[in-house]
Amino acid sequence: MAVQQFLMMGRAAAGRTIITGQRWVGLTNNYGQSGLGDSNDNKSTITQLGSLETWQNTESPGNNHNNKTVVISTGALWVWGRNNSGVLGLGDSTQRTSPVQVGSDTDWLECVQASSATSAIKTDGTLWTWGDNSAGQLGTGNTTARTSPAQVGSDTDWAHVLVGGANHDWLVAMKTNGEIYYSGTGVAGLSNVNVFTQIGSASGFTDAVLQGTSLVAWKE
Repeated sequence: MAVQQFLMMGRAAAGRTIITGQRWVGLTNNYGQSGLGDSNDNKSTITQLGSLETWQNTESPGNNHNNKTVVISTGALWVWGRNNSGVLGLGDSTQRTSPVQVGSDTDWLECVQASSATSAIKTDGTLWTWGDNSAGQLGTGNTTARTSPAQVGSDTDWAHVLVGGANHDWLVAMKTNGEIYYSGTGVAGLSNVNVFTQIGSASGFTDAVLQGTSLVAWKE
């Protein structure tokens, strides 16, 4: 079973628990992001999605609302929605209105999806990215887009992927030593880069979130 280290916006705090159970959905569905098998825009009732009871409340509210990239309690990665730029990781850019598993791996830990690119971490600490790469946001040293998950480098000390909900061409991730890295279009004086580059020189952060393109991090 996958161990979810971080809960929703940041790391699980004392007194907060990870819920594993049914998934219920409603409201906007113009790209099939509810996962109910259609793209009818109005879902004015809250409906259970399928019969799985392995969904968890570990998704970031900063994820792009047109797509869903979800790690369930078994460590499998399920995706659906618009699939612009191949952000679902299924090898194409075809819209999906029902959940589809990405491959057969069951060692995914976290996954977040920005406006046009996706980043994820596996339980072995490796970092994976896919989707649009026009700004080098996938961190692979080039601007070649990918529609399937591709490992970034060989490091095995990635701990947390961040997304802030802003329409910005970058990906941000934190390592186990608390260093925070980005790749893609820089903000606030950061350079544009196509490999993951540390933000500043500080380390030892135990949690971090993005609020748009603003970063907040904490130490204990």
